[in-house]
Amino acid sequence: MNLSSFFNRLSRIYWLGKTQILYRPLLGGLGKRSIIFKPIALKNSRNIHIGRGVSIHSHSWLLTMSLPGSQPPKLVIGDGTEIGNFNHITCVNQVEIGPKVLTADGVHISDNSHGYEDPFVPIMDQPVTSKGPVKIGAGSWIGENVSVLSCCIGRNCVIGANAVVTKDIPDFCVVAGVPGRIIRQFDSKSSTWKRV
Repeated sequence: MNLSSFFNRLSRIYWLGKTQILYRPLLGGLGKRSIIFKPIALKNSRNIHIGRGVSIHSHSWLLTMSLPGSQPPKLVIGDGTEIGNFNHITCVNQVEIGPKVLTADGVHISDNSHGYEDPFVPIMDQPVTSKGPVKIGAGSWIGENVSVLSCCIGRNCVIGANAVVTKDIPDFCVVAGVPGRIIRQFDSKSSTWKRV
């Protein structure tokens, strides 16, 4: 084992211990072998539920916030999921990331937005509103700098880098662009990926 591998392993052991000892009491749920590396923020973390064997990489921000008169929010990250560096996940309603989902760096996942209805009030002073829940299906891959906003993505989908996804995507699709659109879909009859 070279020196770099040794320090990487040591760092992983340190953050595993810190996650399981320090963060466990703060979260709504935390599975075995899950690690949160150097988070920027875990806000209102009692509403965050993390499965087993999850890795949340450095400088990610997980935030939940209750809206007046609504149910408490719930942010769920399924077993075996890998959340990349600098991810920003916000939840006021429900965000559910399935098992074995992989996100690249700089991914933004949100079920909410600032209101802008009153043109005479600064946007930051207008209420946050939920645009609907987010669900990302098992086994999907979310590419670098993708935004997923108040929509559902099916199982085993690929969302290309820099896409902005605002509409529901069925299972087994490849999505690209702004706004995100389906460019390929798996055809079960021919067992091939076909252009859309």
